[in-house]
Amino acid sequence: MNNSRLLIVEDHEATRRVLKMIFRRMGCDVVAVGTVVEGLAGLDAVPDCLLLDLDLPDGSGEAVLRKVREGRLPTRVAVCTGMDDPARWKALQDLRPEALMQKPVAIDQIVAVFTS
Repeated sequence: MNNSRLLIVEDHEATRRVLKMIFRRMGCDVVAVGTVVEGLAGLDAVPDCLLLDLDLPDGSGEAVLRKVREGRLPTRVAVCTGMDDPARWKALQDLRPEALMQKPVAIDQIVAVFTS
C-alpha cells in the first residue's frame, strides 16, 4: 500500500482518526472525511482505494460508491459497515465493491482488499 492514495469516508471521528493514523504509518497518502458530500469531493483527486462507511450524517455512502462505478474510476472499494439489512447488502453487491465487511473489521482484512 506504500504511496497509495486512500480516501476514508467514516463518520465516527475516533475510528476515522485511528484508521488515518494506521494507514499513514503504512505509507499511504490518506484523506479522511465524515460525510457523503466530503466523500464525493474526495473523489476529484481519484484515490487508489476507498474505505467506505454507509450510514453517514448527510446520506448514504452508496452515493460515493455509485459515483466511483459510474465514473469508471480505477478505485478499489472496501465497504465497512454496521448495517445488516439484507436488501441493502444485495443492492451493494450490484455496485461491485471489492469487499463488503460488517463491523467490527480487523485492519488486516481491509489491507488484504487493497493489496490483492
